[in-house]
Amino acid sequence: MYFIVVAIMLSGSGEPPKIPIMVASYSTIKECRLNLLEIAKLQGYERVVHPLLSYSVVKLSPTKLTTAFCVKNINSI
Repeated sequence: MYFIVVAIMLSGSGEPPKIPIMVASYSTIKECRLNLLEIAKLQGYERVVHPLLSYSVVKLSPTKLTTAFCVKNINSI
């Protein structure tokens, strides 16, 4: 199983980091990445290839960074 995980990083808020959450599961990595492409079509999101996260989508705002990516083992996050 592969999972789409969303992580939010807040800047300057003084709050501790949020734990990434799983939002969907897929039987193959291809299905997971195709769904990431659909997310990238939403307003404000862009596709990136991250050295640690591989294919992912990112949305940057003045106070936070939201990223979604695929993982195989949800326990390793």
